[in-house]
Order: sequence, then C-alpha cells, then structure tokens
Amino acid sequence: MYQELRLTEDSKRRKSMKVCGDTTGNYHPHGEGAVYETLVRMAQDFTLRYTLIDGQGNFGSIMGLPHAAARYTEVRLTAIASQLMNELRFQTVDTRPNYESTREEPVVLPARFPNLLVNGTQGIAVGMATCIPPHNLKEVIQACIQLISEPESTVAQLMKFIKGPDFPLGGRVISGRSVLRKAYEEGRGSIRVRGEWQLDREGKKELPHRIVITSVPYMVSTGPLMESIGEILATRKLPQLVDIGDETSEESGLRIVLELKPGSDPESVMAYLFRHTALEQSFSYNMTCLIPDEQGVPVPRRLDLREMLQAFLDFRFVTVRRRFEYQLRKLEERIHILEGFAIIFNDLNRALEIIRASQGRQDAASRLMDEFPLDETQSLAIVDLQLYRISQLEVNRIREELEEKQTAAARIRKILASDRQLWKVVQQELEEIASQWGDRRRTGLGKADEVIEYDPQAYIVRENTNVVVTREAWIKRVGRLTKVESTRVREGDSVLEVVPGSTLDNVVLFASDGTAYTLPIESVPSSSGYGEPLSKHVKLGDGVTPVAAVTTDTRFTPEDSVPEDDSPSWPRLLIVTASGMVIQLPFSLFRQPSTRSGRRYCRLKNDDRVVDVQLISEAETLFLATRKARVLHFRIEEIPALSAAGRGVIGIKLSEPDDEVLGAVQLLRPSDCLRVRSSSDRTLSFGQMKYQVTSRGGKGVRTSQRNTFEEIIKPPIELVDWAELGDE
Repeated sequence: MYQELRLTEDSKRRKSMKVCGDTTGNYHPHGEGAVYETLVRMAQDFTLRYTLIDGQGNFGSIMGLPHAAARYTEVRLTAIASQLMNELRFQTVDTRPNYESTREEPVVLPARFPNLLVNGTQGIAVGMATCIPPHNLKEVIQACIQLISEPESTVAQLMKFIKGPDFPLGGRVISGRSVLRKAYEEGRGSIRVRGEWQLDREGKKELPHRIVITSVPYMVSTGPLMESIGEILATRKLPQLVDIGDETSEESGLRIVLELKPGSDPESVMAYLFRHTALEQSFSYNMTCLIPDEQGVPVPRRLDLREMLQAFLDFRFVTVRRRFEYQLRKLEERIHILEGFAIIFNDLNRALEIIRASQGRQDAASRLMDEFPLDETQSLAIVDLQLYRISQLEVNRIREELEEKQTAAARIRKILASDRQLWKVVQQELEEIASQWGDRRRTGLGKADEVIEYDPQAYIVRENTNVVVTREAWIKRVGRLTKVESTRVREGDSVLEVVPGSTLDNVVLFASDGTAYTLPIESVPSSSGYGEPLSKHVKLGDGVTPVAAVTTDTRFTPEDSVPEDDSPSWPRLLIVTASGMVIQLPFSLFRQPSTRSGRRYCRLKNDDRVVDVQLISEAETLFLATRKARVLHFRIEEIPALSAAGRGVIGIKLSEPDDEVLGAVQLLRPSDCLRVRSSSDRTLSFGQMKYQVTSRGGKGVRTSQRNTFEEIIKPPIELVDWAELGDE
C-alpha cells in the first residue's frame, strides 16, 4: 500500500480487493482470506488502539457483526501508519528478495514508534505463544525518553510513565499495581479488566434503578454480551434485573442500559454480572518476542518492560544512524558534482571551447578531465549540464547549493561522530510523534480493594428445607417432611440422614473413604422424586458410600468455640473406622464449601474404611461394638483431638482377623444403651451399668458365643417442624 500503490493518508482510497490481490501476487502467495482478515483488523478502532488502515465501508462492529467482502470496501493508510514506513527510502533497514525474486521487501519496517507495544498482538507458534496488550502511545514514548535519559532505569521507574495497558474499548484494569509490576518485570502474568458502568442521569439527578454500561473489556463484542445478560434475565437468575436495552450511538458512545427493580443494590447486580458474563475478563500477558541474536537471527525471548523498550531504542538508534549515513552519502555525491561545476565556472570559456571541439559526449568528458582536475562522474555531469545553467544567475545558485550541501553534510558528520547527538535526534523524533498522535488514556486504573466481589448468597432466597441422603448415595432437597417413610427412594435403598438447614447454609457429607464434601444446600436439587446421584455433584470413588451428613446451620450445629488451653475448637467430630481406629476432629474444618474433590478428614490404612461419623455431644463415655459381638466401654476424653486429618489411635483391638467395628454409641444419660441387631435377627440392648468403663485400646467383652452383630440400631431420625421452629 505504501511503496507501490502509494495509498497514503492524503490519497484516494482503493478497493480492498486490489490491495489483497497485489499482496498475494507480489509478496504473500497464500489465500486472500488471511490477507483481508489482517487488513480488516488493522482498520477496526475497537481492535487496534491506533488504527493503521483508514477504511470506508463495513469493517465489522463492536456488536460482533461480520465485515463486508473485500470487493465492497475501500482502504488507504492512516497518517500514523506512514510513520512505520516513511524511512524506507533512506535504506534504513535490510531488504530481501520476495518469494519469486522479482522484488525486494524489507526484513522489518523502520518504525518510528514501538508499534508492538502500542497496538499489541496475539499469536501462537510451535512451542511458543505471545499475548501483548495495547498501550498508550504518549506513555510509551515518555518511558522511552526516560530510558534514553537514564539507561539504568528499572521497571518500577518506567511504570511512573506506563501506568498499565490502554485498551481501545476502555474498560478498567482492576489488578493492583503490584500485580502489574510483577507482570512487567517477569514478562508474563494475568491482568483483570472490567467494563465500566455508572448510574443513569436525568439532568443532575441520578436514577438508581438504571445502570449504564459505558465500556467493555478488550476483544468483547457487545452482541454476545447482551445475549448472555438477556439469558440471565429470562431465567430469572438475577431477580433484581428487569430489562436490558442498547442505546449505543455515535454521539453518546457505548450505552447498554439495565433496568432494575426499585430498591435494588446496583453494586450487587454488577458483581453478579462481572462473575457470570464477559464484563470481566482476565487478559493473559505474555511478552514473548523475536529478538535478533549476535548473528542477527531472530530467536524467541520473553522480555520485561525495560528490555522491550531498550530493544526498540537500540533498533531506532541504528535506524537513525543508517538514515543519516544514507543522507550523507547522497549529499557527498551531490557535493562532488557541484564541486566539479565550481571548477569549470572559474574558466568557463575554456571549458566551452573544449566541449565544442570534441567529437561527442565521452570525448568531451575525457578532454575536460585532461584539462581540469575532474573525475569521470564530474566531467559527465558537466557535459550533461543544460546551457541555461551557465548563466550568471544559475552559477550563483549552484554555488549557493554547494555551500548549503556542505553545511548540511558537516552537520550530519557532527551528529554521526557522537552517539549523544544521535540519541538526542532519536528523542526529538519520539517527542514529535507523541505531540502529533498522543492522546489520553481510555482504560481506567483501579485497585483490587475497590472491587466488590461476587457474593452468591446475596442472590439466594432464604428458606428452611431438608437435605435427604440415602445409603446408596442419592441426594435431594425437600421442604416439609412429616415422616421419613413418606419420602421417595429407589427400590432397595433407604434414608441415611435427613439434614435440616436453610438454603444459605451447607451440608457436610462424610464418605467411607475418609473424604468430606461440603455442598451449599441451595445447590442440592429440589425434588419430590428420587433426587440425583451424589456423584453428579462430587467425585465419589468406586464403591464409596456416604457414612453421615451434618448441617452447618448453627440452629442445629453449635458455633465454633476455642477452648482456653488452645486445643482444637468445638464442636468436634467422632470418627470410627472398621479396623478400630478412633479420631476427634474439629468440625470447623468443613464448614466452607469444598471442591468436587472434597477434603480429607481421615487417613486410612489399606482395606480400612470409615464406618461412623457423628458430632460429639456432652457425653463422657461411649460404646464400640464389633461384628464378633465384642463391646468396649471407655471415656471419650481418651481419644486425642487432632487439628487436621490423621489416622487416629486404637479404640478397640480386633482379636479375630475377620472381625470389624460396626460403629459407636455415645452415652449421655443413664438410660442410654447400645442396641444391635444380631445374626439371629433379634434386637439386643446393652446398658452402660453392666459394662464398666475401661481403657481405650482393649479387646472389649465378648457378649455372645453363638451370635454375631449385624448392625447397630440407631435412634429414629428426628425431623424438624419448621412451622414450630421458625428462624430462631
């Protein structure tokens, strides 16, 4: 466009198809689609911070609408694009043959500003990738000037000028200065960008029920963004949102208007949208560039901010020096010819006689060299001199030109002789670029502490409910439940636990492999049927079953309290394994929601499993019962309390290889007893008065020689009457 079609900023536009055709035919023998996509991108003011193509026609829109075909659009270069190429005529960069060796093309462009940093870029290659955000031209040039003045400047000092990325669509960088500094120092990082919003105004009055989104993050199209907000509106996931409209125009700029219910909190609405839509994006910063090595071969390197600016300045220094060397070379060629003119002007009549007496151009040049101290170049120039140039007026002009060219050459020699003078020229030219094309930042800079984070509980309707967990690992949520038998379960399955709580609380599920899963009660599916498999919500291992479930609702599970002796907090869990190990563990470890992988609460030996988990009550002693009808009675305080998951200590020693522990029963009241179902299908009761309290770690008492225990019969599940309980 610049060198051949001369489509500069003051020329008439040409069809994009002409540009694409010439590019593929002369320089890039590939598909025109890739060329046109590149052309379109450089013309989009919402993609490039400083557009390089001045386009006429449909080049796409921020709404995400596609661009028109190349035959319908016309283009030319912008003024700032010419600053990337207008020194090509001075042979400032190396050239190479094109793909068919019919033309020369520059290896790089003699850019007068660091376009890679100013306009940014994204790309991938084999084994590497780059992702450089756009920056403000004036800020970048100020940092370059700082680096020229103080070559030892650090990244932190350069950041006094470069505040952060400056995206064409505006937005607001909410990563703190420390995050930006780390990214600029390491050459990689992640930068969080949010769209900007404000309350709508009617004159001087703010309308708290109308939010106007005025900017969006980089590379976000408003069309898909509005669709995602519209889906949230349609599914009523954000009850405060009533309507959405697009009032964008050339006069007012971007305006996406959100209508809210009266009394709604705009901050919480935007926090939800930032979390669930493209209004907040994390820009992956990766300053990987191709840098020439000592042999001039470009190799990939990840640069920090200072290294990138220094690389540009070093390139610019060489480019300016090559420009001056070319200009000096041309001046010296002209001076050489003008000096020849000056020589013959001192004896013009003799020169004219020699030329008239010669047999032709070459003969005249040879005779002039014999008569005057001239070389062939000078003598041929004299022979070719037009006759009117030997008038007194023209002779004086030639002498003035000689003096002018000698003065200019002396000035350039002085500059080339001093690196300091060359750097001064580089700085002056950068200042000219900044004054002509520099503008104000579009992207705002915020702080991490000013961001209102998304709080999911702000959008949950609080209600009392019950979580039903079955022995075969199915889960559901039901509102009112009068009888455990009235809830539906799959054939062969039975209810393990009914956990009460509000939708703002969590339910903790303890699995037999020693993993605990904490789920928000609100996320448990509400169902009048069987519910859903627990494995749909958590990563449950093969053959693993739930052992117990506990609510975090403080109406049913006491709040955490730390004893004065700094021992683990209360309430605590009693954990029993099939091999007879027992543990005390603080329940506080499991109050917050977990990932799908859960949290470890018990470290098991091979082939062991958890058989019982229960909150420790005010009881002082407990029974442990085994399948071989052994019972051990000891004090709960003998079980040490751990602060994190562990293997625990021996509760009961199993004297027979095929024996295992069935569970535990805490004994609070004198009437409390151990009730079991025996192998003869009889219900047996064991009171605490008959079996004296012994020490932990014993073999227990064999209660029967003929029968074994099948299971411990637990008390009936207590259901909550929400009408009676209320919220207190």
